[in-house]
Amino acid sequence: MKQAEDVEFHHIDVSKCEECSDFSCEEACFRGIYKVINKDTKPQCIVVEDREDFCVKCHLCTTSCKFNAIEID
Repeated sequence: MKQAEDVEFHHIDVSKCEECSDFSCEEACFRGIYKVINKDTKPQCIVVEDREDFCVKCHLCTTSCKFNAIEID
């Protein structure tokens, strides 16, 4: 079942995050929009509160995620 973190125009399929171990979304975004929580147990990428408006929709995050968990409208 798809679990989603939806914040305005960011959509993250957090069920795919559980397979991740490199957390490239945090490093790819030069605006600090993403943070991975629960890295040692059940990783989940989230949008940092009040940072989404800094997004320039460059899609570095969508291309860096090897599980294609992040979508941007």
